[in-house]
Amino acid sequence: MRRILPTSFYNPLTLIGSVIAGFNLCLIILLLFINMVSTRPSPYADLIILLMLPVFVLFGITLITIGIVRQRRRRKAGLAKEQRLLVIDFNNARQRTLVILLSVAFIILSLTYAFVMYQGYEFVESDYFCGQACHYVMGPEYTAHADSYHSKVECSACHVGTGTNYFLLSKLRGINQLTELLLNDYSRPIPVPLTDLRPSEQICGTCHAPEYPLTTIQEQRTFYLPDESNTPWKIGILFKAAGGSVETVNLSRMHWHSSVAREIDYATADPKREEIPWIRVVGLDGRQTIYFAKNSKSRQQAPAGSQTFKMDCNDCHNRTGHDFSPSDKIVNRLINKNSIDPSLPGIKSIALKALDGTYATQDDGLAAIETTITGYYRKNHPDVYASQKSKIEESIKAVQDAYKKNYDPVMRTSWKAFPDNAGHMYTAGCFRCHDDNHVSNDGKVLSRDCSLCHLLLEQQNGTEPNQIKLTNIQYPHPVDIGDAYKEKYCSDCHGSSEDKQSTP
Repeated sequence: MRRILPTSFYNPLTLIGSVIAGFNLCLIILLLFINMVSTRPSPYADLIILLMLPVFVLFGITLITIGIVRQRRRRKAGLAKEQRLLVIDFNNARQRTLVILLSVAFIILSLTYAFVMYQGYEFVESDYFCGQACHYVMGPEYTAHADSYHSKVECSACHVGTGTNYFLLSKLRGINQLTELLLNDYSRPIPVPLTDLRPSEQICGTCHAPEYPLTTIQEQRTFYLPDESNTPWKIGILFKAAGGSVETVNLSRMHWHSSVAREIDYATADPKREEIPWIRVVGLDGRQTIYFAKNSKSRQQAPAGSQTFKMDCNDCHNRTGHDFSPSDKIVNRLINKNSIDPSLPGIKSIALKALDGTYATQDDGLAAIETTITGYYRKNHPDVYASQKSKIEESIKAVQDAYKKNYDPVMRTSWKAFPDNAGHMYTAGCFRCHDDNHVSNDGKVLSRDCSLCHLLLEQQNGTEPNQIKLTNIQYPHPVDIGDAYKEKYCSDCHGSSEDKQSTP
């Protein structure tokens, strides 16, 4: 039979290498096609297609080369005999059965190989792997993610994303994390990986389109005061969710940053990026404006010792995937869902106290919540405890369930450790920049005026009739504290400092 290739190619080792290289090359082509037509490619597809499978192709090519070199040397030494291909006679029942069995075994092994490889990389990108299997210290984040708006989005989709280079970087960083885990020398709580996050347009932008935000969003919100009657405080708010006007460069829009500004940079020496003394805004027309804190000595240049970052979605929407809610927000939500009965006197106040207590473990916290709430009603409202015990027990169960999702004393995880910048009630948030304290050389001020981003439509305190109005006045405070609320930030009283108590 006429041979196409040189005789040195015809040897068992080269034949085996050819099968390995050819099979994996076909698998690469198949997965590339699947990845191209997929509406949502796997974050680790590039790893398999461009890194792992080529290793097997290279191994097959290596076997081919070794087989050829070895055969040539044997032939020069006079040791090689003429290599003849195996002749298969399908009329021979034994040979026919052997060929069929070997072919079936090859197909089964090939499919098993592909399935195991695919399931392997699916597992290492799963939320279970990230949150519990190997990274059990990430348990609180895993729990918070499962209860978030992004619970259907895999951890790796945001923390790794597509691309082999980002996967390799994440695993290289993981070596250090694994060492800390084995030595029990990791931070508690686990710090937010601010410096490792990819730009939001590469992650958030794959699903969200910031250039097309909603014009306005109207919300009705009900809060409850921590008094004996759990007095409801209802407000209607109109959020200006759109970007600013390109013609007027109107700042009174929540997403002005992403629609009118070409780029916003800020400098800070704070690892949590809560204190921002210097900001540079570049408009669509290329004009640059620098804002600096009034007490800052550095104006044109970023302060010495600080680091400059480009502002993106994550600078405000920083807890959308792992929200640890403040106790006040938790209890308001539970009452609005009827998980807690607002007819129970003082339930708001005692639930806040139980949630924000200091406990050694989560089990201690769960036990203390029951003891605190039960003890309160036995001592202060024995008649209520006797007549509405079932409602009290239901409320305790709801508070305990919320505690398990939002608090972990061992990992020191709670809303106090992770500020949420999408707002300004419990942290500085918007007021990190919009505080009436950042000015430019030409006198422009980043205003803290509430009406820049939202307008009050209505308010109702207790049983008083609704007050419907569209207003630019100072935001009203439900409890009379004089004019203090006009000068202080919301977070000064509602904030996450360990020495502050959460009130509505």
